Amino acid sequence: MKIINILLILLVLTIAINANVEEATEAEGYGYCSCDNDCYDRNRCNTDKCVQGRCVYTPIDCNDGNSCTADTCDCNLGCIHTPISCDDCNACTADSCDCASGCKHVPLSCDDHNACTFDSCSNSTGCTHAPVSCDDGNSCTVDSCDCEKGCVHTPLCCDDDNQCTIDTCSNSTGCVHTPMSCDDGNDCTADSCDCGRGCVHTPISCDDRNPCTADSCECNGGCKHAPVSCDDRNMCTIDSCNNVTGCTHTPVNCDDCNPCTQDYCDCEKGCVHKPINCDDRNPCTIDSCSNSTGCAHTPVNCDDNNPCTADSCDCENGCVHKPIDCDDHNKCTIDSCSNSTGCAHTPVNCDDGNACTADSCDCERGCIHTPISCDDCNACTVDTCDCNGGCKHTAKNCDDNDVCTIDVCNNSTGRCDHFKVNCDDGNPCTYDSCECGKGCIHTPRNCDDRNKCTNDMCDPATGKCSYSPVNCDDHNPCTRDECDCNRGCIHTPLFYCKY
Repeated sequence: MKIINILLILLVLTIAINANVEEATEAEGYGYCSCDNDCYDRNRCNTDKCVQGRCVYTPIDCNDGNSCTADTCDCNLGCIHTPISCDDCNACTADSCDCASGCKHVPLSCDDHNACTFDSCSNSTGCTHAPVSCDDGNSCTVDSCDCEKGCVHTPLCCDDDNQCTIDTCSNSTGCVHTPMSCDDGNDCTADSCDCGRGCVHTPISCDDRNPCTADSCECNGGCKHAPVSCDDRNMCTIDSCNNVTGCTHTPVNCDDCNPCTQDYCDCEKGCVHKPINCDDRNPCTIDSCSNSTGCAHTPVNCDDNNPCTADSCDCENGCVHKPIDCDDHNKCTIDSCSNSTGCAHTPVNCDDGNACTADSCDCERGCIHTPISCDDCNACTVDTCDCNGGCKHTAKNCDDNDVCTIDVCNNSTGRCDHFKVNCDDGNPCTYDSCECGKGCIHTPRNCDDRNKCTNDMCDPATGKCSYSPVNCDDHNPCTRDECDCNRGCIHTPLFYCKY
């Protein structure tokens, strides 16, 4: 009975092992089958086929031919087509996807169709529309911007509605209104300007209300009053003119009522009117005679049109043109006078060409040349000033001519410090010292033991002397090699040796 039970157990184990092996074989695609359904593995990513009694599992193709999806496969769900993201994180592109070619990033048009903005694009924020500056730097235009045309520079209207000004425009300062000159160069008109009409030239009246004169006007001389001729061709009548009634002819009376003449009558010549002498012997008057008032002594005009002279008249010498005093009592100006502009006060040049002075000017004292301070607050420099080059700061010489010291200067006190030079060369096999003329000296330590049979040396690590025996072997078998403390190696020939 026990044997039967053991056999049954072995049979069950064998069947179980075969079943596991078969199951494992089918999972790998090599299971035995009779039809496709025998190969069903519950994996929607494979096609299950039974080929010649064996299961064949072929991965399915999930490519949907769409470049805008990421194609994968899930064992339970089968093919999955996940839309891809075409966002390139650039605010300046319009991102889309084409089924055939994939992601497309078309540059974004930022044109706002406004000629008054400068359109650009920032990769982080997108389109920006910065206002355009229309300032053309011309004060004669009114600058504005039209959304369609862009910058518009409208000429500035400088008309001040004043006929008495000439209106112009300067590119730098803008409108200029220059007063108009209405002088027509005609002494027969009174020139003025009316804001509404412009220049007005009003003819002057030359009527002196005297019937004894013919009144006229000359453009260059002005009013002229020419006496009317009342001559009746009678040599013994006095022909005259009455300011009220006009010409009168008085018989035989040669008095012409002219205080400027001595009157008499000549039978042949008629009345004779001898001019009287009005000379007052004064060079400061122009002597003349008026038919109405007699002698006239008009003061001489001594104006020489020179603003640099004080014009006067001396009874003996005539016109005197004394130079005016242009002194402004300011010692900082050079006073002179121009024949066209008058006194001029030119600032004095106080530059003495000396870089060591600060040049200025005092109204009372004139040029002042104040010495400048060249102190650089450094006690280790000698501060001087050169007239041409200015301040100079010469380093103090602390050299004590001793090569065994390092010479430095203290900037605060100006004191020279001399520090001993460190001559230690870090070699214990030398004696380190310093000599004033030579500097650092490193004298090798003397390890000579006066024994020529030793090699004498100093250990650079410890500074101690060491002595090793001299090798006197001359590699000649026919000599006896030995060493003498005084003579060193000795090689004595062996007479019985042939080599």
